[in-house]
Amino acid sequence: MKSFRISITICAILAATACSEETDLRSMGEHQEFISVEALLTDRADRTQKVILSKTVPYFENALPEGVSGALVTVSDGMEEIRFTEKDNGVYEAPSGYCGKAGGRYHLTISLVDGEVYEADATMPHNGFRLDEVDYAFAGNKTMGLDSLWTLAIWGQDLETTDYYYVTAGVNDNFYPFEMGEVTDDIYFSGNVINGFPIATLMQYSMMRKLYGDCAKYLETGDVVTLEAMTLSKDFFDYLMAVLLNGTMSAIPLFSPQPANCPTNIKGGDGNVAGYFAACPVVSASVTVDDPLRPYYKKSAPTF
Repeated sequence: MKSFRISITICAILAATACSEETDLRSMGEHQEFISVEALLTDRADRTQKVILSKTVPYFENALPEGVSGALVTVSDGMEEIRFTEKDNGVYEAPSGYCGKAGGRYHLTISLVDGEVYEADATMPHNGFRLDEVDYAFAGNKTMGLDSLWTLAIWGQDLETTDYYYVTAGVNDNFYPFEMGEVTDDIYFSGNVINGFPIATLMQYSMMRKLYGDCAKYLETGDVVTLEAMTLSKDFFDYLMAVLLNGTMSAIPLFSPQPANCPTNIKGGDGNVAGYFAACPVVSASVTVDDPLRPYYKKSAPTF
């Protein structure tokens, strides 16, 4: 699963004083710097497990977050402690082949060079979904390289427990950015066998390709489309919903207020920390494009 970078910002507070002759409007706000933590542990031994540390930037400042270097980052399961080595500015990676296990409990410790220490705990849930197969269908507009749409459907089974998911898709191992994934529960298929459920779409057009790369390319014969689903803990689900709510300026119910701060399970540093430590199992399935314009699913539903 591709990593996603989270940054939490504090808006400036505007104060206005008025009299009968003139109005004086000026900014009285001041940015409070937070440490941003992105720590996601999966059960995929073929994936590099990462912890990403950065500093938040002011809301109106046009700058990328600065990485936090020199930290000591470890993850422990109570029996073994794994050290994450800094490979890039603020990007810390576990040794090759390391991953989590369903049901495992993990403790993250981050010790900064200035003496600040941050800690968090996460338990990896069991997979809530069996993903057997994915297929695509062309859904509109045949103009090469311009606005086009494909639907992705899945075959498998959702388990009877109440589960929460993050669903994303990629083309030739190039995945959509985090904010274009879907955070959802299993309300549509709880406990049922799934035969061709249209769970996601591929929105492919030239401007998106310039922004996000080949995940947004027009599908061609030979392309490999992959759908991934992470099973989330309820707390991590709530966190992702809050992040998306703040980032997309949307709300349910419509026009309800956005949360001022996203929740976090990371403790320490006098509370000047944002982000989350999560442990999630991942399932995936892929399909190779044979005819990008076919309007129906060729694959028959599997027999259980």
